[in-house]
Amino acid sequence: MELYQTVARLAEKARKVLQVDSAAVYLLDKAGTHLRGAASSGLHADWSLGESIKVERSFMNREALAGKPVVVTDARAEQPAMELPPGCCSALCVPLVAVMGPVGTLHVYTNLPRHFSEADVEMLMALADLGAVAIAATRELLVLKALETREARFIYSATHELRAPVAVAQSLMRSVAKGYAGPLTDKQVEVFDCINRRLDFLEILIQDLLDLAMGKASKQAPEERLLALNLPVERVVLLLQPWAEERGVTLTCNPCSEELVVWASEEAVGRIFTNLLDNALKYTPSGGSVTVSLSRVNGEAQVQVTDNGIGIPAESLPYLFDEFYRASNVGTVDVVGTGLGLTVVKELVHQFGGWIDVESTVRQGTTFTVTFPLARQLGE
Repeated sequence: MELYQTVARLAEKARKVLQVDSAAVYLLDKAGTHLRGAASSGLHADWSLGESIKVERSFMNREALAGKPVVVTDARAEQPAMELPPGCCSALCVPLVAVMGPVGTLHVYTNLPRHFSEADVEMLMALADLGAVAIAATRELLVLKALETREARFIYSATHELRAPVAVAQSLMRSVAKGYAGPLTDKQVEVFDCINRRLDFLEILIQDLLDLAMGKASKQAPEERLLALNLPVERVVLLLQPWAEERGVTLTCNPCSEELVVWASEEAVGRIFTNLLDNALKYTPSGGSVTVSLSRVNGEAQVQVTDNGIGIPAESLPYLFDEFYRASNVGTVDVVGTGLGLTVVKELVHQFGGWIDVESTVRQGTTFTVTFPLARQLGE
């Protein structure tokens, strides 16, 4: 669809710029031996679209692809008449050439005889050069998108398969650590505790990779709908309250009296704020505090997660949302992390049209601000 839109705009532009009755774009196949009608403007909808034309049998296209613009002044008296669409009398055909070589041809037609001047040829050639660049860029973008989707699907499939054996290993290790297989020595307990921590890290890594893949692969992305942010955010605070108490951190929520209705997925909102709160609690020492605030600011829904923990160094802030990146001062606390949590958060926030900002000062704390456009701003 994106490639069709690119070539369709090119055909329409050529028609308008040269003030002709119709225009068409033909694209070369990978072998460079056949052309396919890709889009037209002013022609019958069925004319040549999808039709395969052998280059060596088409005088106009063969000459154009060799770098020679072809001009047909009156098709009734010239040999290339058979190549013109029904009702067309004059034509101008030029090549579409990108950096890697020819990608196709651009044709313009008139219904009455017309002598195309050198200025006409130069104008269409210039337009064709721009069009070829746009076509090449669109194709490259489509390739990159396809690669990204395949990569995301691979990550999703691979990590999903790892999930079950890791869960089984965790269960067995916990059973052994509790003495179900017999008493353990102090040294054995220490070893099993170390293994358990590594398994917990692996579980976090698998979940972060799954979340990242789901954010990138559109077919696996959570379905969005009209959603009031208030309840799912407050639910995350409630679920993490026991862990905050266990760590000696005060966790509070400042709710918003107004319903903040946005386009989002409840599952994704849960993942966003679970990750942000999990980070805030992990990097806030005992006796500290974490506050979640919901509000409407300038007609947008805003959720802030503020802590008075260890903070983030200024040099780390630009890279904070990069995959596998961890701030330079995380080594000062014994915290397990993958460097993927904030990447997942950013992917999900952007997926629903929002954005995320961070402000932080070392040894004073951090504030993450997530902003979503309210649903009525999107036409609801």
